[in-house]
Amino acid sequence: MTVSLFQRIQVNDFDKWLHPDQDMVAQMMKEQGVLAFALHRNLDDPNNLIAHFHFPDAATAKSFIGWMEAAIKQWAIDFPDVEQEVLEWWIGTDVEGSGGDTKDFNRRQI
Repeated sequence: MTVSLFQRIQVNDFDKWLHPDQDMVAQMMKEQGVLAFALHRNLDDPNNLIAHFHFPDAATAKSFIGWMEAAIKQWAIDFPDVEQEVLEWWIGTDVEGSGGDTKDFNRRQI
């Protein structure tokens, strides 16, 4: 059973918010147990985002939330001109057979 975590985020400027070194960000997430992730932008508000993460289990996903919340606080100090607010966290199990293998989706495998 894999677990999905969705994070809904509002930022003040997507281009400033998106870290220029995506490989470094991917490595940090991998170290926290992320198997794959995808980032989606709202069509009507491109500064409103949903991040979708895959984890091997619920404990790893819940641990990631704690890590991410601490990282967001640190990023606010390191990058004061970049504002972000987590509007919602949603965690759940993936329904087997409902969406195909993760390799079939447009997500970054890490």
